[in-house]
Amino acid sequence: MRAAWIADAAGGDLSIRVGDTPEPPHANDRLLVNVDAVGLTFAEPTWVTNGTMDLPDGSKRPLPVIIGHEFAGRVAHVDSATEGFSVGDRVVGLIDFWRNGAAAELASVLPSEVTRLPDTVTAIDACTLPIGALTAWQALFDFARLKEGETVLIHGGAGAVGTFAIQIAKGAGARVVATARGPEAIALCRELGADIAIDTKASRFEDEAGHVDVVFDTVGHDLLERSWQFVRPGARLVTISGEAEDAPSPERAKQLGIEASWFIVKPDAAQLAEIVGWVADGAIAVQVDRTYRLEEAREAFLEAGERAKRGKTVLTV
Repeated sequence: MRAAWIADAAGGDLSIRVGDTPEPPHANDRLLVNVDAVGLTFAEPTWVTNGTMDLPDGSKRPLPVIIGHEFAGRVAHVDSATEGFSVGDRVVGLIDFWRNGAAAELASVLPSEVTRLPDTVTAIDACTLPIGALTAWQALFDFARLKEGETVLIHGGAGAVGTFAIQIAKGAGARVVATARGPEAIALCRELGADIAIDTKASRFEDEAGHVDVVFDTVGHDLLERSWQFVRPGARLVTISGEAEDAPSPERAKQLGIEASWFIVKPDAAQLAEIVGWVADGAIAVQVDRTYRLEEAREAFLEAGERAKRGKTVLTV
């Protein structure tokens, strides 16, 4: 089968290769899925060395590693321990990061990693949900425990996660303040429902955001550090930027009287099913930045650093 993979640990985006590789073997607890579309995460080449792709025992993944862990497709094979699914079912899901991804003609997935996809949601739209929307969902509800009537500050509101975070927070009845860079990004944040959109190229968010109950950071660096100084006691700060070793200091959070956490999204079929329902009902709009064919995977990574991205980049298979 054709697939896109990371060929070596040191090559960065240049390490992406596309070619023929053996099909995944059958296993009694796995579904095989004919992949239609895959969402790309451009940091993925760094995961080989930073620990994200480490095996459960802590050892390093052997290379090559097939990329693209969020996907949509159709079930091609069921087995004895995959009850609830049939050949031909449309599904969307997130493969755990320490296993091979779905940028291939065929992917091996656990039934717990996927949920059914209604015909009203395209594969291209659906494959943007399992990392982008699920990350936003888990940040806002599992970690920040966002409540109706609270105010959330979302850094990176025009990005692949931020675009979903704005809409999910608004759907939960929160007041949303979003940061982004440039007039087009600011316009997108407002279109998605942000009550206040702050262009960090022109303004300091501290001067315009007002009181916030929650900070959800998808950017890191200076914005994250300044957010530590901005929040007031009782606030909750959640970040997905950096690596595990960069996680917020519990000691610093305690001194400030806030809660602070860092996390990596985890597969959750029940949460994903609810998100898919919101999309099917028109409550969440998907932002696809650009699409490439599977054979163009390397070009997609190389071109990503040359342009501002609004939403998710997708590979079609």
